[in-house]
Amino acid sequence: MKDNQGHKLIQSIQLRHSSWLEEGTHRSFIIEFHPNFNKLSMLIHFKHLSILKLIFHYRKKSAENRKNKKQYPQHKMRLSFDNTLELLTYLSIKSYEANWFEIRFKNGWVIKNDLLYGLEFITNNSNERDSLLEKFISISGQGPIDINSLEINETYFLGLDGSLTHKPIFIF
Repeated sequence: MKDNQGHKLIQSIQLRHSSWLEEGTHRSFIIEFHPNFNKLSMLIHFKHLSILKLIFHYRKKSAENRKNKKQYPQHKMRLSFDNTLELLTYLSIKSYEANWFEIRFKNGWVIKNDLLYGLEFITNNSNERDSLLEKFISISGQGPIDINSLEINETYFLGLDGSLTHKPIFIF
């Protein structure tokens, strides 16, 4: 039976080391979501976390019914928010499209954009990373995976049944 790619929330995952942070070696992972999925909606799972630093670049959404779609300029958000829930509440009443963002939380975690459809989650240790990744995979309904079998800095496609396929660097 063919795997229906159109119904997958998580397209691929990658475990990473993020030693470039000031606090030392951190464990992180990148999730690439389905192109039609709004990455900001994943932030609702972090509504209880206090924001230490927010970098948010946005653009006003273009109207769909206009003949000439106007491209609005990109802006950097200057407002500050205490927690993720306040940020999401503010964005829910605005017509903004997130171009790039990085959110640093007071507990040491970081969430930032990765390329077009991905988010990078940086945690304090590998136990936090693994539990957070398991939470996202269970939310997606794509079946459990063995995180210990994943290689660092290697990308894997995630099937609907939880199967993993190594993604080659170059696809011809």
